[in-house]
Amino acid sequence: MINTYEDIKNHPDAFKQLSVRDLLFVHYHCPQIERFEQLYNHYNQFTFSLKGERILHQGEKSWKVTPQTSYFQRKTAYVQEVTNAEGWEVLVFHIPDEFLIQFANEFIDNLRIGNLPELPTDMFIKIELNEITRTYFYSMLPYFTQKTPPSEKLLELKFKELLLDILSNPSNKQLLAYILHLSDDIKTTIWQVMEKNYTYHLTLKDFARISSRSLAAFKRDFMEYYHTTPGKWLTNKRLEHAGTLLKSTKKSISEIAYDSGFENSSHFSRIFKEKFGLSPLQYRKDQAAIV
Repeated sequence: MINTYEDIKNHPDAFKQLSVRDLLFVHYHCPQIERFEQLYNHYNQFTFSLKGERILHQGEKSWKVTPQTSYFQRKTAYVQEVTNAEGWEVLVFHIPDEFLIQFANEFIDNLRIGNLPELPTDMFIKIELNEITRTYFYSMLPYFTQKTPPSEKLLELKFKELLLDILSNPSNKQLLAYILHLSDDIKTTIWQVMEKNYTYHLTLKDFARISSRSLAAFKRDFMEYYHTTPGKWLTNKRLEHAGTLLKSTKKSISEIAYDSGFENSSHFSRIFKEKFGLSPLQYRKDQAAIV
């Protein structure tokens, strides 16, 4: 499964990029060929579409990124869909939690922190744009092509300017609530990480990174919450999800295996039969007969 941050860092020729330590600014034309692609990021990110669009899917929800609609994406896995033949030119900012925490502490007196909404549960938070915000995004483009790279201090100041503009907009209180939650040093709950991401082909190390924990701390907190191992929980959860898809969709067995987090359809069919006593195909036929 592709980690977008690491893939970009490893291909500087394909992705124009500027960095300030782990803070990464990227301008690129999306190279995606397949209609659907599973991606994940262990950093937060802003995504601004300069041209074209993509649809981001997670669970039963979808978000369309267009030049008119931008999102803040929390650390998570998702499916990215190509919607048409038009190319997608995009500006992306990858942001570690630590930077957002530092920002909140530095500018707390300049932010409207009263009457904030409850912490959002979705991994994608819509950003209300205005002319100042759009102008800012376009003002970043020359920095990617100038002969002398801008100083790290300038890039950091530019990004703080963007954050302050976005968070000063009362329509973006959900994002402000999330960032202040980070500054309270409260880790994302294990259940939220797992329930949002169990259908993706992530390793335990990937789950740990998304949850901002070491692998050992992730396993410990997981056991404390679920009273079982991550491997057993993931297998059962994915099989239950596959059973639901078999009953409610006409997708092929291989599609259901993939959509439920299994990379190998033969392995999926074998362990599905071990759990339910029937092959996936027979299970579908039996469920159809009951209806």
